[in-house]
Formats: sequence, C-alpha cells, structure tokens
Amino acid sequence: MQQQYYLGYEIKAVSNLMRRKIWSLGEGHQEMLPEIEGVVLGFLCHNQEQNIYQKDLEKTFCIRASTASRLLRHLEDGGFIERRMGSEDARMKRVVATPKAVALNSRLEQRIDAMEVLLTKGLSQEELDQFMATLAKLKQNLM
Repeated sequence: MQQQYYLGYEIKAVSNLMRRKIWSLGEGHQEMLPEIEGVVLGFLCHNQEQNIYQKDLEKTFCIRASTASRLLRHLEDGGFIERRMGSEDARMKRVVATPKAVALNSRLEQRIDAMEVLLTKGLSQEELDQFMATLAKLKQNLM
C-alpha cells in the first residue's frame, strides 16, 4: 500500500517548529519581526551595495505589490528602512536598510546560524543537495 503524504501540512509543521525554536534561541521574541519582514531586512542588509526597489522585493520573495507596499510601510514606520530617490529614475524609490536594521539583523543572524546547525544535524551534503533540488521543484510547481 502506498503511503500518502500531505506535503503542505508537513512544510507548515516544520515552519511552526522553526519559528518556536528560533524564538527560544535568544532572549525571547520581543525583538523579532514578523517572518517576512525579518527576511526582507536580511536581504536588504546583505545587498546594501545594490539598488533595491520594491519591484525587486516582490519578485525575490514572490509577494504581491500590495503586500510589499504594506510591508515596507511598516518597516519604514519602525525605522528599519528608508526610501531614497533612485539614481537612474527619480520617480523610483530605492529601499535602504538603516543602521537600526543592520544591528537587528546581526543579532537575528546569530539565531539563524544556530537554527541551521540544528536543521542540518545528521544530514549528509548529498541529502541537503537533494532536498534543495526538491524544494526548487516545489516552488516552481507553485509559480
């Protein structure tokens, strides 16, 4: 008899476990941002030398324009990003991480590194490579 898997349930369960674990790795979750905001800040902090616009974030994170707009407004209100005039087109605003965002991102990356160690414990490089290839296919199926 063939085992039936519900991938969506399993992915959601792992996501929930990761969220709880990452909160427990630090001093609680008072400095934690909503997941997508933290991921976007990390992206901005790691790409400070590039001109990043809202459209880039929409494409990179597979989010809608309305979601990106709301997300950026919240990050801007919190002092984590600034929108600056674009160098090529003054109508387009670059999204730039502030020093406050860089400091928070540094602390969050320590938690992320600890999470990665936990997640990959006991897995070979071959297993990790196969898992990443499978995830890429799952994402492509949904696009």
